[in-house]
Amino acid sequence: ANKDDDVEIVFFTASFFTFCLSQAAYFALSYTICQGTGAKVDGSFLGTLLETTAVTFLFLAWRSITESSWEGTVY
Repeated sequence: ANKDDDVEIVFFTASFFTFCLSQAAYFALSYTICQGTGAKVDGSFLGTLLETTAVTFLFLAWRSITESSWEGTVY
């Protein structure tokens, strides 16, 4: 295993955990968040932010895997 593999594993793991947190925000914490903020923010807002972060981590992992094929011709 080289350093690049470790970076990809970190990105995939971070993506998994942020996705799990987003689902918790949607389903388990939505009522609590909504009550705590006076119905100004609910779990879907936080869940969407966390899902966007999870997708970003997946993109970063994909980019680190395929970066060697990016050299040369522009697609």
